[in-house]
Amino acid sequence: MIENKVYEPIRKKIEEWIDYDVHKPDVPYRGNEKVHDEYRRWHDRDCVLTGGDLNADTMFSLWRPLANTIIRLHDKNVIQGGKYTFIRELMKDDNMEKYLPAGQPVVKKLSLLFELGMGRENVFLLPDRKLNPARGRRPYEDYMPVFLLESFGDGAFARYWQNEEDYIQWVIREHLEVFFDGDIVPGNIKDLSGAGDIRKSFAPAGIQAMEHMIDHYIGILQERRKCFTAEELKRAGTLDDMIRKGSRIQAFNDRIVNGEPEAIMQIKDVMED
Repeated sequence: MIENKVYEPIRKKIEEWIDYDVHKPDVPYRGNEKVHDEYRRWHDRDCVLTGGDLNADTMFSLWRPLANTIIRLHDKNVIQGGKYTFIRELMKDDNMEKYLPAGQPVVKKLSLLFELGMGRENVFLLPDRKLNPARGRRPYEDYMPVFLLESFGDGAFARYWQNEEDYIQWVIREHLEVFFDGDIVPGNIKDLSGAGDIRKSFAPAGIQAMEHMIDHYIGILQERRKCFTAEELKRAGTLDDMIRKGSRIQAFNDRIVNGEPEAIMQIKDVMED
């Protein structure tokens, strides 16, 4: 990957996060569920890539490896004010180059992870939408190995399937067998963090351990991508274009609302034609 292109996937995803946050419904979810659900259906990447399916979810959160890579390259005090405050700062001036030096091998790997992480290979369908927030809470932290483990037997998430065979068939249907070394059994779940315990979602200390974890994530995504047909990937690519087009339309609408003369003239020319 050419060095000056290292930041492109990272910037693209951050712009998407910010755009989603800026334009989300400015009303509480409770009592306005339909408004929020329709917004998510056609603006959240997971939903868009699956044709508006609200059961869609991300396998690997890209925010977590981004934040942890920066912390390990610098220190934990770098991340201030929460996700959205920090990513806005990261996009300013030369902060991207400052916090993520392009020459660092881990940054190049992070870039590839972001590129793959925005594709269909990083999206799966849950059997129940309630699992989306449930698996993100402590101690699960959206970490796929522990989520898959807790869906077996008497695990915290097992109740979302009729029985273990139903769960195993769901794993196969969603191409999640890539998380297992061999048969789909608890003992075969891959240790992606390298912590020696699949319940631990953080890599051991050090930048090299973080690199190894990102390598594992990349490997899973590359392997899972092969499970989709060419037609499925083509359709997801078309839907991905919708996200970018929608963002451009919204940005143009914002310029009109803000009274920018150039935008107003452009819309006037269109109307007169």
